[in-house]
Amino acid sequence: MVNSAVVDKSDIDSAQSERAPQFSFLERAGLGLVTIIAVLPIALRSAAGWALGYLVGCVPFRDQRVARAQVSTFLQATRPDVVVRRCFANAGATLLESLHLQPILRAHQRRISCASWRKIEEWTAADRPIVALTGHTGNWDLLAAYMIHRGIPIATIGREARNPAGQHILAKMRQGYGIETIWRSDRRAVKRLMECLKERRVVAALIDQDTRVDSRFPPFFGFPAKTPVSLISLGKRARARFVSAFLFRVGFMRYEVFTEEFPDDLSEDEILTMYNARLEALIRRFPGQWVWFHKRWRSRPDGTVLSTRQYLASMSQNAFDRNRVAADKSS
Repeated sequence: MVNSAVVDKSDIDSAQSERAPQFSFLERAGLGLVTIIAVLPIALRSAAGWALGYLVGCVPFRDQRVARAQVSTFLQATRPDVVVRRCFANAGATLLESLHLQPILRAHQRRISCASWRKIEEWTAADRPIVALTGHTGNWDLLAAYMIHRGIPIATIGREARNPAGQHILAKMRQGYGIETIWRSDRRAVKRLMECLKERRVVAALIDQDTRVDSRFPPFFGFPAKTPVSLISLGKRARARFVSAFLFRVGFMRYEVFTEEFPDDLSEDEILTMYNARLEALIRRFPGQWVWFHKRWRSRPDGTVLSTRQYLASMSQNAFDRNRVAADKSS
């Protein structure tokens, strides 16, 4: 059974002694605070994270304005402010829960439901690698920790945090529940991914964000959305099984896992289109549990990447709505 005490005092103390020159005084203080928060009862951390996130979602700073504009434009919610506040609340609860996931994992039989578990066992027992396509929904780190806790080894692709202290916390969180993270900046990343696929392992990736990697533009909420395709290309070469996997909250500290297989005969573009369609359907069901503050549609198929100011202006001027109408008429 994997130990998921993701951030403990020995980890922080060791990091501070071995890598002290890399951390400023404020970063060390932050690491110390994380150590304290991680040992608090999980219910308290979850509730506190939710409340703090909700309050943050009430403040009209840049990311909050982006979230509100996207919820209004793409989700077309009748009460966008409510969705935005819940979005930040979910992110806050996820952050504080994920510092130490073991209490949830120990009680997973009553905390986490997964109707497709027998199917997952069949997939992992077969002599094929698995590529799991997931996203930033519910508590996304808990999804990986849950699978590992139940005996399914996972390797995932990750992007390093910009701040050294943040990267240290992120790495310790993931190491703590036994996941192998292949960092994008690593020169051996592609080679290691192929090794994992050859070893018939599960390789997972969060592909619901606009990132600087090889991507395509399948529709998402009715508009082209830059979506990473590299892992799908590698999986095709390895004859992998492709599945989608998401986790959402269905109550206080209660979660549900949603998994589905993709047909084997789909092309890369068809897999991406179906992935976005599945994710969109679940977001519409749980609208406050996705990262609406991420600028998901800022990249255009013609190569244009909008600045935050341009992006907000495009939504306020209904430019995306006009594009939606034009696309509908052309089809």
